[in-house]
Amino acid sequence: MALLENVHRIAETGGGTYGVAARNLSTGETVQVRGDELFNTASVIKVLIMVELFRQADEGAVSLEERMDLSDAYRVGGSGVLNELGNGLSLTLRDLCAAMIIVSDNVATNMLISSLGLDAINEGAQALGLMNTRLNRLIGFAPVGPGENQELGVTTPNEMVRLYEALARGALVSLRASSEMVRILSRQHYRGSIPRYLPDAYDAVTGESEPAIAHKTGAVNGVRCDVALLRFGDGRQWIIGIFAKELEDRSWSVENTGEKTIGRIARAIFDAWIQAV
Repeated sequence: MALLENVHRIAETGGGTYGVAARNLSTGETVQVRGDELFNTASVIKVLIMVELFRQADEGAVSLEERMDLSDAYRVGGSGVLNELGNGLSLTLRDLCAAMIIVSDNVATNMLISSLGLDAINEGAQALGLMNTRLNRLIGFAPVGPGENQELGVTTPNEMVRLYEALARGALVSLRASSEMVRILSRQHYRGSIPRYLPDAYDAVTGESEPAIAHKTGAVNGVRCDVALLRFGDGRQWIIGIFAKELEDRSWSVENTGEKTIGRIARAIFDAWIQAV
């Protein structure tokens, strides 16, 4: 069965609407399903915040070692650990970035948005040619009024894959910044979506897994998404971005149908491309 047909078949069993964009950087092969359609990013938009942090640090507008103090002004529920810690804790912007990506910490995210500026983050996206990607607001779970943005952020699968491609090629901000951002993404704690069904062959000599996966997940009610850079020891690099909306399964567990379907789509792409060596 052709890869695109297989991806469509899996998506149709997922109880929602799925968008897929994937690019094999070694062969140029691509897969696309609703690649230019808008999707709620949920926490995947945090990658854009990280990029803006490193851009401002590269230009000298901020320092990654600059510190912010935890306070009630930034507190919000949801994912992360900082909401459980006391006021006055001093964290570097680098620390906040790591928490925002690795455990998707919402408090760290709001602290970084406040430091960098919402407008600057969105202007940075525009400068990168991501015309449909936008961070709408600080994270909050109070009811959103009529006319206000319901989504934390929006993007298209194609635009997020384009952003990750720049990361993979070392062209986002700088080679050094790109490498550091990939390293942070590779520490991702939530692995129930794209990595879910992928092989994890641990190399005891190098201490690394094959493939190494640098990714960021997102989840809100009815929405699941994950965008990943897969790197192999022989230099191959793949990017897979999968977004789901209008999910029938609203459960909050690793058995969520949306997460499992994203994992199955990622495995289908893996199996097709790994055989093309």
